Amino acid sequence: MKILPEELTEKGYQLCDQFEHTEIVPFIQPYLKPNNPVMIFYWGINIIILLAAAIGWITLSDGKSDALAKFGIGAALFAALIPIHELIHGIGYKLAGAPKVSYKAHIKKLIFYAMADRFVISARPFVLLAIAPFIIINSLLIIGIAIFPGPYSWLLAGALLMHTSGCAGDFALISYYYVNRRKEIVTYDDQSAQITYFFTKL
Repeated sequence: MKILPEELTEKGYQLCDQFEHTEIVPFIQPYLKPNNPVMIFYWGINIIILLAAAIGWITLSDGKSDALAKFGIGAALFAALIPIHELIHGIGYKLAGAPKVSYKAHIKKLIFYAMADRFVISARPFVLLAIAPFIIINSLLIIGIAIFPGPYSWLLAGALLMHTSGCAGDFALISYYYVNRRKEIVTYDDQSAQITYFFTKL
């Protein structure tokens, strides 16, 4: 948008929401409910993956314990996907025009995020960069499940389920935009204050 944060007020925007980065969970909780198309899709995908894994395991004639173990290992290996997930967010910010992207982690709260300091971004590019890791990583995992049979497919299935569930925060923010879709909302991160601001057009 090429608008500086301090220019928002003079261009007719007013602050409508904000949250500290360490307190993102209370902010997004109301938007995690499956009461709009965004979250119905998200929870539906989670259920489909879980049911497919359960049906696949039940129909195995042998090797059930090995499949379950591989599924669990794959779920644990999801941690290795977190940097890739955030890097995709960062690339999305760069493609949207952000001059600089940084990455933060609050391990104790299991919060990981990419941010572009003081870069004002509108709804459409934000939603695209928010959903990009879900589309890219999950598509690659599904292709891998189809290509690699046996234990490898169970590893990838475990990673797929965990990555999908790990996208909850991204979908909650998309849900926030959906709930406020009739408003013209822009957002930016203040890296020094560790706060995300949302402004709406008057």
